[in-house]
Amino acid sequence: MSGAGTDSGAAAEWIKPALVGVDAARSPAFPAPVAALLDEAGDDDALARYARGAAAMAACRLAAVELAPAADEPPPAAPEDARMLGEGEPLAAALRTIFRSDSERLHHEACQRLAELGRALPAGALASALDAGRQRARLRTALLPVLGERGLWLARLNPDWRYADRGGAAVEESADPFAQAEQVWQEGSFEQRQALFAQLRAADPARARALLQAQLGELPAKERAAFVAELDAGLSLDDEPLLAGLLKDRGREVRRFAAALLARLPQSAHAQRLRAWLAPRVSQERALLVKRWVVDAPQAADPEWASAAIDVARPQNDALGERAWWLYQLVRQVPLRWWCEHTGMDAAALLAWAAKSDWKEALHRGWLERIHRDDGDWAAAMLDAPGRAFHGHHAGLLGLLPPAQRVRHWPSSFELLCRSGRFDEVVGSCAPGQWLPLEYSRLVGAGLEQAGEALRQDWSLRQNAQSLLEVLHPQALRGWRAPPRGPDDTSALADCLAGLERTAHVRGLLHA
Repeated sequence: MSGAGTDSGAAAEWIKPALVGVDAARSPAFPAPVAALLDEAGDDDALARYARGAAAMAACRLAAVELAPAADEPPPAAPEDARMLGEGEPLAAALRTIFRSDSERLHHEACQRLAELGRALPAGALASALDAGRQRARLRTALLPVLGERGLWLARLNPDWRYADRGGAAVEESADPFAQAEQVWQEGSFEQRQALFAQLRAADPARARALLQAQLGELPAKERAAFVAELDAGLSLDDEPLLAGLLKDRGREVRRFAAALLARLPQSAHAQRLRAWLAPRVSQERALLVKRWVVDAPQAADPEWASAAIDVARPQNDALGERAWWLYQLVRQVPLRWWCEHTGMDAAALLAWAAKSDWKEALHRGWLERIHRDDGDWAAAMLDAPGRAFHGHHAGLLGLLPPAQRVRHWPSSFELLCRSGRFDEVVGSCAPGQWLPLEYSRLVGAGLEQAGEALRQDWSLRQNAQSLLEVLHPQALRGWRAPPRGPDDTSALADCLAGLERTAHVRGLLHA
């Protein structure tokens, strides 16, 4: 029995026989508790049995009690798990607090730390953690290994947590990455299949490619694009036939990803066509006694571009002119290393050269879209470029650099950080699960500890203080204290300071 304001559909079935008549053939099936009582009464007469059952159901309805049919078979008991944290351990309390919050960074950090310790989430944090994984697909890779046996058991009881069921977790735990892969691929959620495909691609690129190729025609465009993007890992010339066919895919993003990957294969037919189209546009000319490189946008669209995922038609609201649009379409496909090889200039020199060109906007925009995780020299050159050409992209560019190389691009003091408002550059360069380098963490941590007055006056700092604290290196948090509270603090400031205290405390427990 359970409290409810209205009858369920099954329980309401007992009313219908009263309208059409009752006999042995049409005797309704009452919910299990009422049926058991009727069996005890021993009435063989269908009408009497129905009358007693209807009276019991009516009484339940007046009492707002809903009777649901008993389950065919109760679920098995949760298995024992030696890795699961006990509810009394200090870390368990911290994990319950972390997963009740909405901080994706803390969720990732908690999962990573538990994995390092070889432990699983405590029972009291499982429901919140499973909900966090439901809401954020990119948390799942870190979450699944620390759910433990109890978490996987719990996930099977709630359709909303199906992403974490045993089928998905089996691949994570198995030494053979292909174990149960077929079942997950056919029955799993999109996020499960994407995680599986990334794992298979890392272990056996050819087999993963064949798996994808066999089902491409059945996938919606969004999923096709996501799976094609995963081919970046282990990319080789063997992928060319599949990618070349996708240049004519119905999905615009699919075509774009396929073209970008093919362009990274110098020997592919697509890459050779791109070089053949772009090389004549980037040439040397003599000015007096000096040769200089010049770029010239196409005068007309080439009919062959349509077969290379190049959008000939410029959107009406685009800031680029038609010729600049065509040039940008070519530039954004060609790998950045081609420019260095073709001109003999390094990234910094090419950026300085482009800044003096009539086609600067097309070049800058194309290069920004083309930059890859292997283009650290270009990222550093863009960050050092004078003016504001790449100013709005600093956070993403910093993310392409190793953490130790990012520091010189950040404000050198906490005061300068607050004055410049470049919080997004510092925080945004750290992916979930990453921290600032230790020395910079100490600089920021010390500034936050003394920022009581600044937090009262600077709304921007108050909005970003929590995020800054979450990306500090754990060692910089040892002994850290939030600024003291004042008697005239607003509720917003009091909430901010309390949040900082709570975050410092739970992060300290995580790394104790």
